[in-house]
Amino acid sequence: TDTNSSSTADNNNNFTCRLLGNLGLSSCPGKKVRLNGPVRGRATINRDLDLDFQRLKTLGISMIVCCLDDEELKFLGAPWAQYKELAQQHNLEIIRLPMVEGGCPDSLEQLEDIITKLDNHIESGRRVLAHCRGGVGRAGLIACCWLLKRQYCYSADRSIQLVRMRRSPKAIETMH
Repeated sequence: TDTNSSSTADNNNNFTCRLLGNLGLSSCPGKKVRLNGPVRGRATINRDLDLDFQRLKTLGISMIVCCLDDEELKFLGAPWAQYKELAQQHNLEIIRLPMVEGGCPDSLEQLEDIITKLDNHIESGRRVLAHCRGGVGRAGLIACCWLLKRQYCYSADRSIQLVRMRRSPKAIETMH
């Protein structure tokens, strides 16, 4: 007998394997805070939006879910007009789902639509980045919703636990 043979179930010729894309979380590309020096032990952050988008393309990212509104993008040094223009230059698809910090989306239908879009993107083998200010709360919420949609997790608690384990113990402050 062949010791390398698989069981009958494993030899199903109808089985096809396909690689999924991936979902990443990060802080806001181009983020600039505490430019006058560290505050309470937290360092200056002075990112370059163009270089950040260039790096995302190098990593294979083709879609970004931005959880920030125009005002917060401007506060972080990445005003929407510049953000949009540079994203287009780098051929990055942007989907916006603005949420206030610590909050959740205004519309469950809109959230479901966006999760479906990013899932379709990932299903086709492409990569998606979700970001908020720090890449933990609102972006983490997007990741949890996607994990639940894909049924990688069967409870909200488990999806939160997984995102905290992979991203940050501080992930998912959104508890409304």
